[in-house]
Amino acid sequence: MTPWRVAWCLVPLGLALAAQDRSTLSILALAAVQALYAASWDLAGGVCGQPTLGHALPLGTGAYTTALVAGWGLAPPPVAVAVGALAGGLIATLQGTLVARLQRVSVALVTLATAECAHEISRMVRFLWRGGITVGGDSGVPAFVYPPGEAAAARLAAAALAAGLIGLLWIAHSGPGLAMRLVRADERLAAASGIDVARVRTLAFTIAGTTAGLAGGLLAFLIGRASPMMLALGSSLFAMAIAGVGGLGSIIGPAAVAYAAAAVFQMLDIPGTVRLPVYAVMLIAAGLAPSVAAALGVARRGRAGK
Repeated sequence: MTPWRVAWCLVPLGLALAAQDRSTLSILALAAVQALYAASWDLAGGVCGQPTLGHALPLGTGAYTTALVAGWGLAPPPVAVAVGALAGGLIATLQGTLVARLQRVSVALVTLATAECAHEISRMVRFLWRGGITVGGDSGVPAFVYPPGEAAAARLAAAALAAGLIGLLWIAHSGPGLAMRLVRADERLAAASGIDVARVRTLAFTIAGTTAGLAGGLLAFLIGRASPMMLALGSSLFAMAIAGVGGLGSIIGPAAVAYAAAAVFQMLDIPGTVRLPVYAVMLIAAGLAPSVAAALGVARRGRAGK
């Protein structure tokens, strides 16, 4: 892990410490959480090569768990976020176990199905809240606004992003990360080398899901609500599209692109109905980029040979 990568991890924290405008601080806080979420997808989808289309499941699970634990008075907000992260890791472990021995197309389909099931269930389930009222459904579950104040929220989110990125980078370049990369490159060679492919894939889902659950818990506190939209396909497509554009398996690239994209979306107040086509275009561009690069390389070699 090179120093410049560590330095980039601290850039959002520096921006959060330098900013003074309340609107800018709110934008930076949400951008940091979205960057952490995109980086978490990249560990499973980029480093390990498991193209999950259901990464919204641990994100939403972390958000709902955090909101419920704090709202029911079971734990203070910091502990509730930690519980949400653990819940995200647990549900991602179950998700990863389902797809550990499947081909990549099947991984995308099964993870999509699990997340969409959770999305529909979240729209139907109701929870008993304080005062005898019920919450849930399409309106979601209310959450404390924590920490109070835009500056504290932006700095907390940026600190979580820095810590999360450094942790993900360390994992990606450690022994487990190298095993994940080998599984992505050639699972047969990995198995022949003594690597338990299914276990490595499940581990990638677990770590990525725990990080996504942390992002979900922070997101619930920042916007004051855990919403079914966090479990929707758009959330998964955002992470996948951003990772494709930022560079699969780099961790830093997806985080940087997500941070910038999330900030722009908020500043321009782009609605969700417009964002989905943008994600689709980004996915198409990421998918076509290798073919275009190869074609340009052939053309250059052809001109050089004349």
